Amino acid sequence: MGFYREGLVLSLLVQWATVMSQDVMGPGMPDPNQSTVDFPKLPADFREMAKKLMITCFTKGYHVPVMNNSLNSSYAQAQNQMMQSPISMFVELLSSLPPPFSILRSNQSNDTADEKGPVWDIAEKMRNCTNMGHMIELMRNTTESPRCLMRAFVAPLSWMAIMQNGTSLNKEDLTKLLWAAKPFLETMPPSSFVLPAFSQSSHLAEMMKVFGEMFSVLSEEQRNEIIWWVKERVAQNEFNCSLKAHASSIPPSKPLEKPTMQNGSSVNGVSMMGRPGAEATDHPAMNVRTCPPGFFWLKARMLAMMGPFLSRLPFEEVKTIPKEELCEFFRTPDFSPSFHNVIGIQPALGRTLFQRLKQECSSSDNFTQYVDRLGSLACFFDGAMSLNLNLSRKLLSQIDACKNSEIDKVKRQLVQNILEKDNSSSPEMLKSLGSSVSILPLSRLSRFTPEDLNNTLSSLSQAKWSPAQAKTLAQKLLEATKNISSERLLSLGSMVRGVASAVLKNVKAKGLLGNEALETMSEKMSSLQRATLLEVFRRDVNASELVKGLPDSLLSSLSLSTLEKANLSSVDQLQGRGWTPAQSAFLLKKILGNKINLSELRKLGQAVQGVTCEMIGKINRTDALDMAQTLNKSCAWLSRVQIRCAAQKLFASLEEQRPGYFSDIKNSELQAIPALLLIHLPVEKIQNLSDVVCPAFMEKMTQVNLTFLPNSSPARYALTRRAIGCLKRNVSDLSAAEVLTLGPLVCELDPAWISSLNPAALNSTLQALASCQYIQQQHREHLFRLLTGTYGDPAYWSEVDMRALGPLLLLNDTAVEKLPSKSWLKSYLSDLMDSLPSQPVVPPPKEFRSWLDLSALQRKLFELKTSSTLQNRRKREVMSILEPTLIYIEDLKQGNVYWTPTQISQMTKQTFKDAVPTLGEINNYSTEQLAALKGKIVEAWGNVSMLNESQITQLGCICQGFSAEELGNLSIASLDTLEMLTACNFTQTQRTAIWQAFERGTGISVAELGHLEMMGLGQFICGLQPAQIDQLNSTSFREAVEAVGRASCLLNVRERLKEKAVAAFGKPETWTEARVSEMGNILAGLSTVELGGLNSTVLPFIQRSAIPLIPSDRLAAMSVSQLKALGPENAAMVTEVQRAGLRVDQRSALDEAVGLKTARAEVSTGNSGTSSSGSVPATPLPLKGGAAVESMTGCVLLMQAIVLMLLRYIL
Repeated sequence: MGFYREGLVLSLLVQWATVMSQDVMGPGMPDPNQSTVDFPKLPADFREMAKKLMITCFTKGYHVPVMNNSLNSSYAQAQNQMMQSPISMFVELLSSLPPPFSILRSNQSNDTADEKGPVWDIAEKMRNCTNMGHMIELMRNTTESPRCLMRAFVAPLSWMAIMQNGTSLNKEDLTKLLWAAKPFLETMPPSSFVLPAFSQSSHLAEMMKVFGEMFSVLSEEQRNEIIWWVKERVAQNEFNCSLKAHASSIPPSKPLEKPTMQNGSSVNGVSMMGRPGAEATDHPAMNVRTCPPGFFWLKARMLAMMGPFLSRLPFEEVKTIPKEELCEFFRTPDFSPSFHNVIGIQPALGRTLFQRLKQECSSSDNFTQYVDRLGSLACFFDGAMSLNLNLSRKLLSQIDACKNSEIDKVKRQLVQNILEKDNSSSPEMLKSLGSSVSILPLSRLSRFTPEDLNNTLSSLSQAKWSPAQAKTLAQKLLEATKNISSERLLSLGSMVRGVASAVLKNVKAKGLLGNEALETMSEKMSSLQRATLLEVFRRDVNASELVKGLPDSLLSSLSLSTLEKANLSSVDQLQGRGWTPAQSAFLLKKILGNKINLSELRKLGQAVQGVTCEMIGKINRTDALDMAQTLNKSCAWLSRVQIRCAAQKLFASLEEQRPGYFSDIKNSELQAIPALLLIHLPVEKIQNLSDVVCPAFMEKMTQVNLTFLPNSSPARYALTRRAIGCLKRNVSDLSAAEVLTLGPLVCELDPAWISSLNPAALNSTLQALASCQYIQQQHREHLFRLLTGTYGDPAYWSEVDMRALGPLLLLNDTAVEKLPSKSWLKSYLSDLMDSLPSQPVVPPPKEFRSWLDLSALQRKLFELKTSSTLQNRRKREVMSILEPTLIYIEDLKQGNVYWTPTQISQMTKQTFKDAVPTLGEINNYSTEQLAALKGKIVEAWGNVSMLNESQITQLGCICQGFSAEELGNLSIASLDTLEMLTACNFTQTQRTAIWQAFERGTGISVAELGHLEMMGLGQFICGLQPAQIDQLNSTSFREAVEAVGRASCLLNVRERLKEKAVAAFGKPETWTEARVSEMGNILAGLSTVELGGLNSTVLPFIQRSAIPLIPSDRLAAMSVSQLKALGPENAAMVTEVQRAGLRVDQRSALDEAVGLKTARAEVSTGNSGTSSSGSVPATPLPLKGGAAVESMTGCVLLMQAIVLMLLRYIL
């Protein structure tokens, strides 16, 4: 292999040599003396950084021409001559690239030995290259493929040169270095983001130009850090002040030691891989004052420099930009590019900026002439109803990509404008609507001919369609087509959601597999459609080729039975693929068995989901820390049980290496432990951490993600108490910045402790609490009293206060209900609702839910959206509308559940017909509402028995209001219809009736059901009689078992499905982790003996939805060791009824599995060196914390952490 690597290396060098020799010999050769930037000092992990970037060149498709192997013999000599130059490392890295990157494709070069001369010339010139500027100039003149590899090598070098030289760089050198560094900056993770110290405005402008080009690939955290960094530079340079107090104002503590084991490295004392948003800046002079709040730094020049980062400015900054500066900027050419294709603008900021430009920088009459300059600010356009036809079309095309919540309403107004002035059904009108054509109701879409639709296919394929709309359009476009070609299917784009699965069976697979458009198309498909497409592929290719060619959107739908046939035998084949937990567990077991080493662990990517606690336990204790840090890099895919097992392995290994490890742990040692695992440190060890490690401990606390701990975990209290002890000040003396160093632990503070803070610290702490995902149940009432005592009655809050503190109103439903109608309140509450995490299909256990109860907020929004303000009325400010209209229904979406039965009855027949797809998506109507909706069905379409299948699809969950007899008489012959209905809440009797309607409509028998039919049945497979389950085809059941396992059937049906699973896969005691995961709810049909015989290693892989379905007496048969092995989430899913049937030792085992083992008394005792002035009152923690919405899981740091850190910097 080395032979080929050397050929590749020399191939690159020759290409570089050709250009360099021309440059060296020609008049345009760069003068090395023109640049004074030396090669930087390299950190230990430089090779790894450069190597990763080099590999990306190959993944982008760049190739290196093949060299004649006669040059290989000269490689060693060349390498020896160049070892003193950084270029020698470039050669070394190229030769070390792993297969397939370093494999020479063929030996077909016509190069001769005469070409050895340029190789020696380039080697000599490279060795003599003495500074970064010269190297970059030579690199810029090479061809694209070699340049990518060279730039990948030079990129981290260039950024280090910028960091090390800081203000000493001239503008020309900085420009060169930034160009070269860009690939490194684009891939730098937030945890490694460090910014240099500049004083020159020209340097700042150059940096912001590059950051502006990178804006779309930066994380929100990085964007916010850049804004703060720019503001700090401007404050120091132009206002002689600093945004944060000098370090001397904070009580001294032992400085943080340099870590001996961490992911980062140091560059002249500056950590390249340090704290998120770290800044390599000189400490301001001792006499530099702290900047006053609200100083005006955003002049027109700075606004132009900020570019797209203006879209991420704090709300307050935008409100206080001086009018003359804002309007001057608005008139410059720099304004439009600053908002071009900028997504994710916070609605409040976008609205405020738009309104200021409209009201302060132009007259209302002529503002419309600036529509094409607004860029993404056009998303916040108001007054659309007043626009003429041309302006309506112009604005509609500009807001096509907008995502803000109110944009659909604006689009509907613009479409209405166009339809009122052009009521034709011509292709021109259709084309003018663009992707906003999806605003049209079904009654209007059905008027277009197939020819009209084909003529506007490019825009139709990009629109966002409801399933009912997509079905209507797909039927029109494919009505004369029997066998669909791959090209035709791909041309449908988002309309593919409407293609019947029966039609997909006849698709020609040629041209689909391996096509880049397949991934985008399959993401729009339903589960049944994806399964059908996979069946098409399986007819034409073997399992190995299928796995290799599938995009992730289809790979996740692949059954274990198919995966078993694929020739996957190495972890190298798993990298970069989107495996599911069950697939991951299956593949790791197949490839590795029950043991894994560090090298293999690093290669897993998303397949890390399949790593078991058994594998973690078998890792060598000396590798435990490396294992922990490796897993931390894949934390987005780790489960709570994996994290806990990794933490236990790490802590035990450290204690084995040095008894009493945590009692005398050093800062560097604590710093090396990922925060993800540190929060699982036993309570007594947290309490006994020495004050010496407070610097590292406090830094770690800003990084923690508390959602990985149960809400009632004693560790939450212990971590908070220890962190407060590290502050070492009386509560009343703490500054706002000091309190915010607690990071997410602010959310755990007792309101009694918070109330003792001084006014400034109290204010910032309450604002920080507004970003919390969870607040302890026993704190909520006291906290709300503190909130209203500080800010007054929420009914009188200003918009600024509401935006700062609004989420805390959810602590009190009455306060939300009593909010008066104000001009800005509806938009704010809409923004708040959009910012909150959506509810998952399977609700998490209470111990892992957030505290947010959204019912009062949802009802208040409904009231505000369906009311008209009455002026000069004191007793009542709003008056409810009498009937639902299409505009209101489309705007409300899930909020339509709050219409009264009387209001529903007053809906017009046409409104019902146009709005029924939206109304049909709601699955929690009351019985009375369903009765009223059923009345509208009869009024619009006649008797229920007369409904056709298209109407049934549109009705969706409104069908929950039909009787079993009515459901049994429906005309259902399509699996796609059943799949649509499976998201609704039907009773067992209704399920049976719907199955019987499908059986009658298709004439299919139970024995004839294939795996696609079993998948498509969804919850209606529960409607089969137990005896019918036995008739299911075993081969088809084996392929469809994962889909069948998602249904929550009655116990007698689950037991029969379990028997079918035993026949297909063997006895439960032999089931693997992957098999248990695939079984889903079928596992809840196991008998007492079978459940007790399950291997403990597979229990964390049980789907959490299955746990509450296990009969109490059968759960009680599980051993203590089995209950402990369930894992946090599964153990927390045990219901109170199930728990009541357990013995004391079993309940204790469950608590240990959840993470509640430590007694409350242990938490409130023990001396950790915390002073009395800095301790949290020792109040008992509750066992459970109730809530209605799931906390955002995953490992990406909580938004609260970002907000807290930013507040800390500003204050």
